[in-house]
Amino acid sequence: MTGEWNMATIIAMIAVAVILFLAIRYIVREKRKGVHCIGCPMAGACTKSYKEMEKEMKQCLKRSRAE
Repeated sequence: MTGEWNMATIIAMIAVAVILFLAIRYIVREKRKGVHCIGCPMAGACTKSYKEMEKEMKQCLKRSRAE
């Protein structure tokens, strides 16, 4: 019968919606922290190294422009 929704379908849809919501919330929180590789076990360390490397590159560019 078309148009009927049984209880199992409704529960499955709610479960998928909750999982999707939690995944999006996790991604947004990690991006706010500045993590580049979400899910990577070394994501925090990579982020710190990336920021340090970025600072060094900016300093290098400033020095090369001054010369």
